[in-house]
Amino acid sequence: MKKNLEAWQKAPVKIVSEAIQHAKKKNEEDNLIAFLLLDAGAEMLLKTYLGLPKKITGATTSEDDRYNIIRRGFHDVVEGVKNSRQGINTKDLARVEFFHGIRNKLYHQGNGLTVQRVHLEEYSTVIKSLFKQLLKIDLDIQLESSRLTKEEAKLITLLNAEINKSLEFTKSKIKELEFSCNLVVEMVAPKLLLPSFTKKFEDLIEKAFSEDGYTLEGNDVITYKILPYRTDERMKIVEWFEGLIKPLVESSPYFDALFCQVEAGSRHHIEALGCQLGIKNIELERYKVPHIVNFIFNNHFDLNDLYINIVGIVLFDEFYFKNDLDFTIVDIKNIYPQSNEESDVEYWESVLNTVRSESERLDTYISRINLWLESESKK
Repeated sequence: MKKNLEAWQKAPVKIVSEAIQHAKKKNEEDNLIAFLLLDAGAEMLLKTYLGLPKKITGATTSEDDRYNIIRRGFHDVVEGVKNSRQGINTKDLARVEFFHGIRNKLYHQGNGLTVQRVHLEEYSTVIKSLFKQLLKIDLDIQLESSRLTKEEAKLITLLNAEINKSLEFTKSKIKELEFSCNLVVEMVAPKLLLPSFTKKFEDLIEKAFSEDGYTLEGNDVITYKILPYRTDERMKIVEWFEGLIKPLVESSPYFDALFCQVEAGSRHHIEALGCQLGIKNIELERYKVPHIVNFIFNNHFDLNDLYINIVGIVLFDEFYFKNDLDFTIVDIKNIYPQSNEESDVEYWESVLNTVRSESERLDTYISRINLWLESESKK
């Protein structure tokens, strides 16, 4: 069974876990990614060992010496571990240096180079050995997800059944919510539901998604259409949709709210990006666009996004409303990954709680929309 990891064990285990997951796919691209991750994990493992107090590792060198070594190159780090850890398998350390040399070739002479599968498998074996020696972790046990008791396996089966049942319920709630959103649009700007408008809107979408994007599925290059990246090109697209929508909304009592000028892009997203990059303040000039079409600065949108945006503006904080809908789990394939410190049972219990809470949140939105519709119908 997995054991709860200490704080200093989690990061190297996480990196090597990701490497092993890529290695299981057994193709050249994932072999390369796995090898580079293994090397990063090996370096973190060695530096983690050197940075830990003597009472944890039993290191024979002083803490000052070990801290100084951490800031040096890879060879010095390996030598530092060799000198600090009595009984360490020096052949394992020599193999790590050998594979790190291969990594350097991949980085600096990497045009077309691939990783030999035998090297990847041996590097994985060496790192597992060093984890046992330095951090007292058996990676095979730590990464094994199938070692469950009969009772745990039965409980997880029941949890999965409940999750699938809840996901089906969530899908039905989303359909109900979308129908309610259409009823709001019917009251706010009914002409936006006309088939003639729908056709023109879809035609503009096809015109807007004018540039080619590419993705790789296996060995196949898949081409798809994307919006232009340049802001001035996006602003032209905003003008197209504004010209289509505005005449149909001018008589709406909510016209001012729908067409007030807002900064393009979400401030929440920008602040989150700044936090991720370690930047306290991001100063940038953002274009002003009509609120009703600010979704055009998303990478993907459709007619339903227009309707949801209208409901968000009229009834809710539009960012959180749309964000909640965008990130609602509707398929078990989209469930967030399991963290290292969670047991399998804890993970699936957490997933079930998340799915249920999302369904309850959808219920809350539907109730608020229905109350608004009832209130508006009495005016």
